[in-house]
Amino acid sequence: MAQTRTGDQALVREINLSIILNALHEQAPCSRAGLAAATGLNKTTVSSLVRQLSAAGFVSELGASTAEETGRPGILLQLNPAAGRMIGAEIGVDFIAVRATNFAVETLAERKEPTAPGSPQAAILERTCTLVAEVIRETRDCCAGTLGLGLGVPGLVDVGTGTLLFGPNLGWRDVPLRAMLEAAFAFPVYVDNEANMATLGETYFGVARGAKSVLYVSAGVGLGGGIVLDGRILSGATGFAGEVGHMTLVPDGLLCACGNRGCWETVVSQEAVFRHIRQAVAEGHPSALQAATGDDLRALTIPLVVQAAAAGDGVARAALDETAVYLGIGLASLINALNPETVVFGGMLSLAWLWMHPTVARVVAARALRWSAHAARILVAAHGSDACVMGGIATVYHHILSQPFPIKKEELRSKNYGSAAFPPLATAANVPA
Repeated sequence: MAQTRTGDQALVREINLSIILNALHEQAPCSRAGLAAATGLNKTTVSSLVRQLSAAGFVSELGASTAEETGRPGILLQLNPAAGRMIGAEIGVDFIAVRATNFAVETLAERKEPTAPGSPQAAILERTCTLVAEVIRETRDCCAGTLGLGLGVPGLVDVGTGTLLFGPNLGWRDVPLRAMLEAAFAFPVYVDNEANMATLGETYFGVARGAKSVLYVSAGVGLGGGIVLDGRILSGATGFAGEVGHMTLVPDGLLCACGNRGCWETVVSQEAVFRHIRQAVAEGHPSALQAATGDDLRALTIPLVVQAAAAGDGVARAALDETAVYLGIGLASLINALNPETVVFGGMLSLAWLWMHPTVARVVAARALRWSAHAARILVAAHGSDACVMGGIATVYHHILSQPFPIKKEELRSKNYGSAAFPPLATAANVPA
């Protein structure tokens, strides 16, 4: 464990650099005088910090402003889009997604392709590396280099080592993902549970921006969750907080991939929707989804179900409504327990939010304590099924804002890059006197 430095001028400067970057993240474009006013740092200190950040490529000038109180034009500053690329990636049960952005979080390149569930682990990891290499090559003329890669995976992750301990829906155990990716790429790699990363993505760049307490729930093949308290991901005693999909909701219910019965994800997931549709059709209820799948309901997808629901298909709407009831029941319990100000629903199933939201709102209103329910905004993720990929980018972004100067590759293995160890974002209030 690194020793805590107190009364150290280098530490004070490191914190101040982070303060400037965070202020620009929140308020850019902003002049040096504006940064001094926003942070409480004196103008001389701000100018020195901006020079260092500009020399490193993190800050760039936009041009003169005439809004200075002195009447003299100030030079407006921003985070430099060309400071470097950030890469977010997700390995799902049936897909791989990779996205590269610049430092202004503008998408430069992306890849998303389906994979066959149960594919060999080595093949999935090799394909992931190939896609990462492709977006790097495609953006080589846009950025100075790669600032880092954030990878989200479904399952229990030891964020300190970047190891996927157990991915029930992938069928993977004890996979040292960070070490494997670090061996392939010469930049920092961060690995976390996909829902935790998606939570960070929505908190930085989505509908939960600025919220201090956030509950994120993601439903697709499985169901996961992430929790933000006071602006930080809640990790729990062993780093596994947020595994809400494995709350028991139906005693003696269906067998879950985790080995338990009646987990929340057995009744709120893609398969839960598909199961309801297949059962309804087997009982003689006609659906447009029969024709849409060529009478092979094994080919169902959430986009097909949403399309059928939009066209008024009763079977599709009933399946989404039943799933929404169970989603509302689980959310009501979590709202009672956590009292969040913002609840975000993401993942593939969020594509059906238009049809699910009325039922979810009704169930939460009926089952949650009215004071907690009133305080909680329930919103659909801004980035939908891409929230995890954006969370990977947010993870890289967070580390740059917290520690702007990159760590050399030979130092990587002695560092803890897990989100459970995220330092709080610097503010003027926590600068040592």
